[in-house]
Amino acid sequence: MNESKQNRLLLIVEDPMIGGILQDQLQGLSYPVSLHATPAGALADLQQQSFSAVIIDDKLTGTEALKVAQDLAKSKPTVPRLVLTSGKGMEALVTARQSGLILRYITKPWLRDELAMAVENTVAFHHLSADVENLRARNLILNQQLSEGGQRGEGGGAAPGPGTDEAAGGGAAANLTIDLGIRALSTFHPNLGNAALRAMAICRTIGEILEIPAAEMPNLIRAAAFHDVGMLSVDRGVVRRWLRDPAKCTDEELVAVRRHPVLSEAVLKDLPGFNAAAEIVRHHHEAVDGSGYPDGLKGETIPYFSRLLAPVVHFCQRNASVNQILNEIEGMSDKVFDPAAVQALAKAIPITQMPRGEREMLLIELKAGMTLGRDLFNAGGHLLLPKGRELKDSDINRIISINRVTPLEPFVLVFC
Repeated sequence: MNESKQNRLLLIVEDPMIGGILQDQLQGLSYPVSLHATPAGALADLQQQSFSAVIIDDKLTGTEALKVAQDLAKSKPTVPRLVLTSGKGMEALVTARQSGLILRYITKPWLRDELAMAVENTVAFHHLSADVENLRARNLILNQQLSEGGQRGEGGGAAPGPGTDEAAGGGAAANLTIDLGIRALSTFHPNLGNAALRAMAICRTIGEILEIPAAEMPNLIRAAAFHDVGMLSVDRGVVRRWLRDPAKCTDEELVAVRRHPVLSEAVLKDLPGFNAAAEIVRHHHEAVDGSGYPDGLKGETIPYFSRLLAPVVHFCQRNASVNQILNEIEGMSDKVFDPAAVQALAKAIPITQMPRGEREMLLIELKAGMTLGRDLFNAGGHLLLPKGRELKDSDINRIISINRVTPLEPFVLVFC
């Protein structure tokens, strides 16, 4: 299946002028479009073709956009739904978004760039959701193969016992699940995948320092890998803003972000062997003073592994010097973070071998010694610096000078 077929969009717009404008703009963005003036025609088309998203106008005769969304969800639940709204009934739209009935809404009149970003994020979410479903299916097959192999005594050993990693859905199946999950996170936003890799490495060291039993360690590692998987349901632009400066997010955006531990928990509960990690992930943003989310737990009512994971996640998401981040975390000790967990993190950092990952940074944040993780082009599409280039002060000065004259893409990918 080629890319254009994968990204086909279904439009339900009764007004011919709005439908024509929307169709022209989306086709100009290289999306194949099927436009229908009635829900019935769209539903029939949905049964015959594959679509990456459906956009429903809220001006439909004899029905409501959310009712159409419900019918579409019953017919093809995996195809994400957007609503084009004139601004009326916003409370119902927010509720529909929170429940998962619609992925997002676009307010009329819309800006072309706003439309492009919304559709791009929705298509990305659709493909990532499909990856998760494939991941689940492959995980089930691998677990079945492991179980059958154990029952036959293959490999010269007995079937895994109830306390082993394999019995909990571990071994090859768990490793495959983690690899695919981190790949999905990195595709959505490189900082999320990088944070997951670093969190896993630090948690392994913490486990050694605290002498956590070998049978329990996989749960902490899996939680470290998947703590942010629920972010895949949030607009990428919102996630980018939240990672850089949560204060710049609107109240509605913060509500969407703060749902991610619950959504991460739901994903893990569907994966064999990840149930224990699901509970850890749900509570990794709780605070010991009760000010955290999603459940406002306090002190030792927060699961132990969640308390260990919380400062690790904060450390891995921040972009500053190690000492600066640790000082920041220590200042939040006994308020947000468990003091014992902060101490364990401080001991683990110097002796942890951090994996090489990728991080998205602003042009103004570039420093000599950083290595580009992606080719850097000018506004005309000409290569300025290749992927793998270790930056020198002269490179950075050149980039900044060019950017002053002709603005470049503000975000750069670097290896870290």
